[in-house]
Amino acid sequence: MIRMSLRAALTLAILTGASASSAQLSGLGGMLGGGLPNIASVGAGNAAGVLSYCMKNKLVNATSASSILGKLTGKPGVKESSGFKLGQQGTIKTDGSAFSLGGLKAKAKTKACDMVLNHTTSLL
Repeated sequence: MIRMSLRAALTLAILTGASASSAQLSGLGGMLGGGLPNIASVGAGNAAGVLSYCMKNKLVNATSASSILGKLTGKPGVKESSGFKLGQQGTIKTDGSAFSLGGLKAKAKTKACDMVLNHTTSLL
């Protein structure tokens, strides 16, 4: 069974020029033995926090993200959640695992932020 970290998968996606949507990445994780966290399982609080981190660090289009972030943080309990606070620190929290964007190169961070931004539209 082959296992791959999210960091390795993002690097692979960047090196191959692939557009890694959350569905594609979770599908890749399934093909590689389930070693990747499922971005689709990121909750509203954490997604909003990560989006905030991405905007603050200029890793995502602020115009697109700002509207979505406003809608997400307007939902009850989102800003107060522990996931939101983790996300603001650059940590993606999925089904029982956490992944820090801090150690990634700029291109990989941007790709991860784009994936989270794409996922957040499903949370509205």
